[in-house]
Amino acid sequence: MKRIISVLILLPLLLSACTSPPEITETAIITETELTTETEIITETVTEEETEEEKSEVKSMQLIPDLEFKTGMRLITQKDHKNNDSFRVFQTHAFYDEKVKESTARWGLAQWDSGTDLSQCLIESNKSTVTDGKYRTFSYDADENMMTFYLDTSAYYQGSPAVQGDYWPHLLIEQEDFRYKELDKPTREYYKCRCKSIILSLDIKLGDYSETAVDGDWVRAAQFLLYFYVKGINSNDFCWFGIQFFDNRYDKGDHYIGYDGGKADASGAMIYLIGSKYAYPGESLWKDGAPQPNGEWRHIEIDLKPYLEDMLQKGLEDGYFKVKTLDKLCLNGMNMGWETIGTFSHTMYVKNLSLVSYTE
Repeated sequence: MKRIISVLILLPLLLSACTSPPEITETAIITETELTTETEIITETVTEEETEEEKSEVKSMQLIPDLEFKTGMRLITQKDHKNNDSFRVFQTHAFYDEKVKESTARWGLAQWDSGTDLSQCLIESNKSTVTDGKYRTFSYDADENMMTFYLDTSAYYQGSPAVQGDYWPHLLIEQEDFRYKELDKPTREYYKCRCKSIILSLDIKLGDYSETAVDGDWVRAAQFLLYFYVKGINSNDFCWFGIQFFDNRYDKGDHYIGYDGGKADASGAMIYLIGSKYAYPGESLWKDGAPQPNGEWRHIEIDLKPYLEDMLQKGLEDGYFKVKTLDKLCLNGMNMGWETIGTFSHTMYVKNLSLVSYTE
């Protein structure tokens, strides 16, 4: 299970020293073929002239398995900080009528440090929803292809301030890996970071939102982030490669590069975060200088490839990566959701999530 913990990332002052992001290059043509929930290869023929000689082939693949949650979701206990941060799967949730197994469920729901463990207060409401009825809810609407993330952190803080060094609440969906090693050789090519382009797209909207100031708060930060796991194919190289969708402290955040530290369970890994100012081509989830609850849907579509190139360059400059080229790295896992310090009640809606890679 992966958990992003970085003291550096919580301090807006440090963000001002971040390096600028790479220039975005023109993306490949995106096929209109509807993507299925399973990994598939799509072939599109693109022609500028009608002659056979000038036809070219563009191949693409959806990289995130089971986007409709048909294999179910493993519900995970919170970490036991007094017992080597151990955790376990306490139930497997089915979003449809079919039975699902823990061994084949692609998704997990992590609820790190968010109050009473869900294993003790889970309410069976309906197949689309995992909830405790008050503080935490994740739901998937198959008709709308939409996910809902609701987290009220007051269950954790209970009126106390958020102090430095404390743990902080999460509500994340995750896939520990995309099972790269189980794929055949041609399919693996689509997961390698050297692909021509890797297009992330989704629609996002901030729902209900409130924050409570408590005397003594070290910092109050509500962040909604998506991280992909960049891993070495034949090495132990690793990077938290992320995109910032929301931060309550500023509208369009800048680019960030740092290392995961500051807590006992920190990984020490590189963090490469694409700032929200680069994720939103137009309006973000803010309006008139403040977060905009229950506002309009915003569409995000961004080519990750230039940022992967910059990630490798910066990592090599810092002496972090052992590998020298992107063909030695792959995308193999992800998590997405709330990572919050301080007392908040907030909801985020995400629909039409997609990650498509293109090859020559």
